[in-house]
Amino acid sequence: MIEVIELGKLQPIKNNSVDPSKFTLEKFEYYSIPAYDKGAPDIVYGETIGSSKIGLQLNDVVLSRIVPHIRRAWIIESTTKHRKIGSSEWILFRSNRFYPKYLRYFLLTDEFNRKFMSTIKGVGGSLLRADPKQVSKFNIALPLLEEQKRIAAILDAADLHRQ
Repeated sequence: MIEVIELGKLQPIKNNSVDPSKFTLEKFEYYSIPAYDKGAPDIVYGETIGSSKIGLQLNDVVLSRIVPHIRRAWIIESTTKHRKIGSSEWILFRSNRFYPKYLRYFLLTDEFNRKFMSTIKGVGGSLLRADPKQVSKFNIALPLLEEQKRIAAILDAADLHRQ
Protein backbone atom coordinates (compact mmCIF):
# COMPACT_ATOMS: atom_id res chain seq x y z
CA MET A 1 0.00 0.00 0.00
CA ILE A 2 1.30 3.44 -0.92
CA GLU A 3 -0.12 6.63 0.52
CA VAL A 4 0.39 9.92 -1.32
CA ILE A 5 0.42 12.91 1.02
CA GLU A 6 1.63 16.50 1.08
CA LEU A 7 5.06 17.07 2.63
CA GLY A 8 3.44 19.50 5.06
CA LYS A 9 1.85 16.48 6.78
CA LEU A 10 5.40 15.40 7.71
CA GLN A 11 6.23 18.69 9.40
CA PRO A 12 5.62 19.56 13.04
CA ILE A 13 2.63 21.80 13.61
CA LYS A 14 4.71 23.88 15.98
CA ASN A 15 8.45 23.71 16.47
CA ASN A 16 10.21 24.81 19.59
CA SER A 17 12.46 27.79 19.07
CA VAL A 18 15.62 27.93 21.18
CA ASP A 19 17.59 31.08 22.03
CA PRO A 20 21.03 29.61 22.83
CA SER A 21 22.32 32.99 24.06
CA LYS A 22 20.13 32.50 27.15
CA PHE A 23 22.10 29.33 27.94
CA THR A 24 25.60 30.78 27.69
CA LEU A 25 27.50 27.87 29.26
CA GLU A 26 25.42 25.05 27.78
CA LYS A 27 26.93 23.10 24.90
CA PHE A 28 24.70 22.62 21.86
CA GLU A 29 24.95 20.31 18.90
CA TYR A 30 24.46 22.88 16.15
CA TYR A 31 23.26 21.82 12.70
CA SER A 32 24.16 24.81 10.53
CA ILE A 33 24.51 24.97 6.77
CA PRO A 34 28.34 25.26 7.03
CA ALA A 35 28.35 22.27 9.42
CA TYR A 36 26.48 20.23 6.80
CA ASP A 37 29.14 21.10 4.26
CA LYS A 38 31.81 19.89 6.75
CA GLY A 39 29.87 16.66 7.36
CA ALA A 40 29.22 17.02 11.10
CA PRO A 41 27.37 19.33 13.47
CA ASP A 42 29.36 21.80 15.53
CA ILE A 43 29.51 21.49 19.31
CA VAL A 44 29.30 25.07 20.56
CA TYR A 45 28.46 27.03 23.68
CA GLY A 46 25.22 29.00 23.67
CA GLU A 47 27.08 32.27 24.18
CA THR A 48 28.68 31.93 20.73
CA ILE A 49 25.33 31.71 18.89
CA GLY A 50 23.71 35.04 18.16
CA SER A 51 20.13 34.22 17.21
CA SER A 52 17.23 31.87 17.88
CA LYS A 53 17.40 28.41 16.33
CA ILE A 54 15.00 25.55 15.71
CA GLY A 55 14.92 22.71 18.21
CA LEU A 56 15.81 19.36 16.67
CA GLN A 57 15.27 15.73 17.67
CA LEU A 58 16.77 12.43 16.64
CA ASN A 59 15.43 11.20 13.28
CA ASP A 60 14.31 14.66 12.17
CA VAL A 61 15.16 15.37 8.55
CA VAL A 62 16.12 18.89 7.53
CA LEU A 63 16.29 20.40 4.05
CA SER A 64 18.24 23.57 3.26
CA ARG A 65 16.10 26.30 1.78
CA ILE A 66 19.03 28.71 1.26
CA VAL A 67 21.01 28.53 -2.00
CA PRO A 68 18.69 25.69 -2.99
CA HIS A 69 20.61 24.60 -6.09
CA ILE A 70 23.09 22.99 -3.65
CA ARG A 71 21.24 19.90 -2.46
CA ARG A 72 21.42 19.57 1.31
CA ALA A 73 19.22 17.17 3.27
CA TRP A 74 20.39 15.94 6.68
CA ILE A 75 19.15 13.30 9.10
CA ILE A 76 19.61 14.19 12.75
CA GLU A 77 21.36 11.02 13.94
CA SER A 78 23.78 12.09 16.65
CA THR A 79 23.83 10.39 20.01
CA THR A 80 25.52 13.13 22.05
CA LYS A 81 23.70 14.30 25.12
CA HIS A 82 23.82 17.93 23.97
CA ARG A 83 20.62 19.66 22.95
CA LYS A 84 20.26 19.71 19.18
CA ILE A 85 19.52 22.96 17.38
CA GLY A 86 19.49 24.00 13.77
CA SER A 87 19.62 27.02 11.53
CA SER A 88 16.32 28.64 10.63
CA GLU A 89 17.43 28.08 7.02
CA TRP A 90 16.35 24.43 7.37
CA ILE A 91 12.89 23.15 6.48
CA LEU A 92 12.10 20.63 9.23
CA PHE A 93 10.40 17.26 8.79
CA ARG A 94 9.37 15.23 11.83
CA SER A 95 6.91 12.36 11.80
CA ASN A 96 6.62 8.67 12.58
CA ARG A 97 5.15 8.19 9.08
CA PHE A 98 8.51 8.21 7.31
CA TYR A 99 11.82 6.40 7.57
CA PRO A 100 14.45 9.19 7.70
CA LYS A 101 16.74 7.73 5.02
CA TYR A 102 13.81 7.24 2.65
CA LEU A 103 12.73 10.86 3.04
CA ARG A 104 16.30 12.12 2.62
CA TYR A 105 16.72 10.17 -0.61
CA PHE A 106 13.41 11.58 -1.87
CA LEU A 107 14.49 15.15 -1.05
CA LEU A 108 17.70 14.68 -3.05
CA THR A 109 16.05 13.35 -6.23
CA ASP A 110 16.22 15.24 -9.51
CA GLU A 111 12.42 15.36 -9.73
CA PHE A 112 12.04 16.90 -6.27
CA ASN A 113 14.91 19.32 -6.94
CA ARG A 114 13.26 20.63 -10.13
CA LYS A 115 10.06 21.39 -8.22
CA PHE A 116 12.01 22.76 -5.25
CA MET A 117 13.93 25.16 -7.52
CA SER A 118 10.63 26.47 -8.92
CA THR A 119 9.78 27.92 -5.49
CA ILE A 120 12.82 30.22 -5.27
CA LYS A 121 12.45 33.78 -4.09
CA GLY A 122 15.12 36.43 -3.65
CA VAL A 123 17.45 38.66 -5.59
CA GLY A 124 20.29 36.25 -6.36
CA GLY A 125 23.35 34.52 -5.01
CA SER A 126 23.22 33.65 -1.33
CA LEU A 127 19.93 35.54 -0.97
CA LEU A 128 17.99 32.92 -2.94
CA ARG A 129 15.70 30.80 -0.82
CA ALA A 130 13.12 28.14 -1.55
CA ASP A 131 9.64 28.86 -0.24
CA PRO A 132 8.72 26.39 2.56
CA LYS A 133 4.98 27.06 2.11
CA GLN A 134 5.10 25.92 -1.50
CA VAL A 135 7.31 22.95 -0.59
CA SER A 136 4.78 21.82 2.02
CA LYS A 137 2.23 21.38 -0.80
CA PHE A 138 4.44 18.94 -2.76
CA ASN A 139 3.29 15.33 -2.75
CA ILE A 140 5.33 12.35 -1.61
CA ALA A 141 4.51 8.68 -2.06
CA LEU A 142 4.89 6.89 1.26
CA PRO A 143 4.90 3.10 1.16
CA LEU A 144 4.63 1.22 4.44
CA LEU A 145 7.61 1.83 6.76
CA GLU A 146 9.12 -1.60 6.10
CA GLU A 147 9.06 -0.91 2.36
CA GLN A 148 10.62 2.53 2.93
CA LYS A 149 13.44 0.82 4.86
CA ARG A 150 13.92 -1.73 2.08
CA ILE A 151 14.08 0.99 -0.58
CA ALA A 152 16.54 3.04 1.50
CA ALA A 153 18.77 -0.04 1.99
CA ILE A 154 18.87 -0.62 -1.77
CA LEU A 155 19.79 3.04 -2.33
CA ASP A 156 22.45 2.86 0.43
CA ALA A 157 24.02 -0.17 -1.29
CA ALA A 158 23.93 1.57 -4.69
CA ASP A 159 25.51 4.69 -3.20
CA LEU A 160 28.24 2.64 -1.54
CA HIS A 161 28.93 0.87 -4.83
CA ARG A 162 29.03 4.24 -6.64
CA GLN A 163 31.57 5.57 -4.16
